[in-house]
Amino acid sequence: MRVIGGSKKGVDLRCGHGPFLRPTQQIVKGSIFDTVGFDIEGSSILDLFAGSGAIGIEALSRGAAKAAFVEQDHRILKALRKNLERCGFAPAVARVHMGDALRYLERVASAPAFFDIIFADPPYAAKAAAQKVVDIVEGADDSLCRVLVIEHAKPVFAKEGGPLVLVKARRFGQTTVSYFRYRKEVGSGEGKGSALPGDV
Repeated sequence: MRVIGGSKKGVDLRCGHGPFLRPTQQIVKGSIFDTVGFDIEGSSILDLFAGSGAIGIEALSRGAAKAAFVEQDHRILKALRKNLERCGFAPAVARVHMGDALRYLERVASAPAFFDIIFADPPYAAKAAAQKVVDIVEGADDSLCRVLVIEHAKPVFAKEGGPLVLVKARRFGQTTVSYFRYRKEVGSGEGKGSALPGDV
């Protein structure tokens, strides 16, 4: 596994080891960044269920301004931190949080936090987790992000007429990647500033 684009292209990344670790396939990662590429430059990123950090690191390599990584398995966290070190991303731009991703998301959803893009890749064994991510983002006190990208095995749905709109979904074997955006009338979060979790 390696960084596939940007300033750190070609850097090898460690996967780590854990019972629920399922690294994003290179073809899936490439498709994700082909889709959201224009949103990356200067953006703030939240990488939930971060694993080895491959998605957030890829975003930083491609010009994201800062990223927050949330992972609860301490064994995998060692690989994540090592990968950030290999890429030379300092804590000022890449913050790592150990803990449950859904609880973390619930906390920032009630705080004045905003991310340009939220990536979520919950374990497939946690069957309701992907839908829970959508529900938490929809129920945030204010718009929490511009774009929400979720990898999942079971279908996920946004509420009809709710703040999120499914704009694209693409399937790769058992993996589906769904892209949601906030409706224009809800607002993009501009003017609130971009918060790194840990500041909230």
